[in-house]
Amino acid sequence: MTLTLATLVIFLVPALLIIAVYFLVRQQICALRRRPTMPLDWAPELSVDRYRPMYRLLADDDIHFLSTQPGATPALVKRLRRQRYQVFRGYLRGLQCDFRQACDALLLLAMHSQTDRGDIIRALVVSQMKFSIGMFRVRCRLLLYRWNMGHEPVAALVDLFERLQLELLALTPPVLDGPSV
Repeated sequence: MTLTLATLVIFLVPALLIIAVYFLVRQQICALRRRPTMPLDWAPELSVDRYRPMYRLLADDDIHFLSTQPGATPALVKRLRRQRYQVFRGYLRGLQCDFRQACDALLLLAMHSQTDRGDIIRALVVSQMKFSIGMFRVRCRLLLYRWNMGHEPVAALVDLFERLQLELLALTPPVLDGPSV
């Protein structure tokens, strides 16, 4: 019996998705065990605004402008592209760290909730999968950008982080400024 490519894909894709979900959930549980618990009155300090420059950082406008200027050499353009690549990678690391921190906080809030918050856990797993896939795509395209072969818009990742942050803010108990009477 020979397996066709379509049959192989039909069985392989769901199997890979199940394995990915398993590892994401396992990674989240292990991360929660390793990290000290944060107090429930913790106020998130996560800001989406710090990632807004990423939208424009890999745009070709500045590089095109530089290449049209007198005295601009290919080496100068290449150096600017390399520097932007490095700055973008720094932003990407920060975004990944902030996303992980927001996920940890949401998971902790769900675990300490008085009611069953399975909806948060399911949404968290889906968000983590989308974020992981998005990070993979952005990293692949970022390598292509470095060699002037294109760029990947990062808006989907930042928007996903923003939605997660809004959900976290909605679930975080308010911090009281003074002692309650």
